[in-house]
Amino acid sequence: MNKTVVLKVANFAWFQAIWWLVILFQNSAVLPVLGLLLIWIVFSPKRVEDIKLMSAVFLLGTVVDALLTLSGLFIFNQTEVLVSFWPIPIWLSLLWAAFAGTVYHSLTAFNGRMMIAAVVGAVFAPLSYIAGAEFGAVELGASVMLSYIFIALVWSVIFPLCFYLSNRFEAKQAQA
Repeated sequence: MNKTVVLKVANFAWFQAIWWLVILFQNSAVLPVLGLLLIWIVFSPKRVEDIKLMSAVFLLGTVVDALLTLSGLFIFNQTEVLVSFWPIPIWLSLLWAAFAGTVYHSLTAFNGRMMIAAVVGAVFAPLSYIAGAEFGAVELGASVMLSYIFIALVWSVIFPLCFYLSNRFEAKQAQA
């Protein structure tokens, strides 16, 4: 197996580990997830780009999920608030950062394929939120079908946007 394939598989496994940690343990997973994020940054062959994209998507995702929470689509238990001034549970923001950590690595097949990325985001991202709800990490404030539709609309934009941002950061890094 070549180094690129190993990196993609490791990156995919890394993200899946973080997803399961935050879904099963929410706030109790924050420190281990921070450690896993740091480990990825240390070993990433695109360290600078990853840091930029992870930071941007951490904030973007926080705003998106805060708006979905304010709209009533997502409901979180108040005991899940670890950081009082943060609009959503911090573990969810960290999950967004981890997701961004896959864009340059295990998700590269979608780079430059914005329509496919939009469809994949619309189909699969809602399933992730619905699975999170099934495990009790979030409560959906609408029916599963309505929640799926709203999340699909959001992610049909967010997923391609992550690749757009990644290309911008990579281009700026190349100019530096």
